Amino acid sequence: MKSRLTDRQKNQIARRNEAPDQHLEPGIVITHHGTELIIETADGRLLRATARRTLGALTTGDKIGWRTGKDQREIIEHLYPRTNTLIRPDTHGKLRLMAANIDQVLIVVAPVPWMNPNIVEQAIVATLDLPATPLIVLNKIDQLSQIAPQEQTLIEATLTLWQAQDIDIIRVSAQTGEGIDALRAQLANQLSMMIGLSGVGKTSLARSITSQASTAAIKALSAHSQEGQHTTRHSTLFRLDNLKGGLIDAPGVRDFAVAAQNVLAIDRAYPDILKVAQHCRFNNCSHGQEPSCAVLAAVASGALDARRFENYQSLKNDRQGSPHGA
Repeated sequence: MKSRLTDRQKNQIARRNEAPDQHLEPGIVITHHGTELIIETADGRLLRATARRTLGALTTGDKIGWRTGKDQREIIEHLYPRTNTLIRPDTHGKLRLMAANIDQVLIVVAPVPWMNPNIVEQAIVATLDLPATPLIVLNKIDQLSQIAPQEQTLIEATLTLWQAQDIDIIRVSAQTGEGIDALRAQLANQLSMMIGLSGVGKTSLARSITSQASTAAIKALSAHSQEGQHTTRHSTLFRLDNLKGGLIDAPGVRDFAVAAQNVLAIDRAYPDILKVAQHCRFNNCSHGQEPSCAVLAAVASGALDARRFENYQSLKNDRQGSPHGA
């Protein structure tokens, strides 16, 4: 038989969620292992803590209020409002809360293997859908000179196209260190997350950004929870060296670029198409077979990139076919 909360208990829960005790200490969730969480205090200490069940599931990046109980154990009493949450399938296909309060997403690409631009644009849409700010990081720039000239031209043309849509692009080499300082400056005072295909150098890049991402630092952190062998299954927040801000490593995230819940995220990722669409004959033009469609005319003339337009239409169709579609 399930127990039911009394009205008094419900009121206590509501008060706990809405108005944190002024005596609570501020903190942030670094990682979690089942019911146990690692939190960072305002002065940078790492502590083990447990959370009140009434708070629900907590995740990396959550801003919390905590106190030390009578048994000298840390208790999380309050969860502050989130700006966003990342919910994605884990490696077993089960939807999980992966991270919260993400300011920007680093979409890492490399000359080899060069990522399908459609996938990059899907990641941009997913980032805007959180919402967060997308940042494209071209890693392994030291390898650009080793690829064929036509491939170099294609990469540069694609990067220029994205840059024209107000997407910041930073060129780095984790191998030589070129551009790393500029990237770290971009991450300052931000909570960032890194995504990218296997082989683009995410691990070496993370270690170039923060020493906490090294294997030794990971083991030291997981020692707090006594579950070192399972560390890579959980999202973890690494702090930047000598800078405010952090980098979230979420190795369990699969299928980051899912169908957008908000159609406006798709439109925001394709401002070039929206600008041309203002000249369509019909305000609700779907850019399919309508007469006097300015977008189709621009694609036919080469003023708009045909590959990019096809991806835009595909994302729109995917969104309409998803449970969140109209």
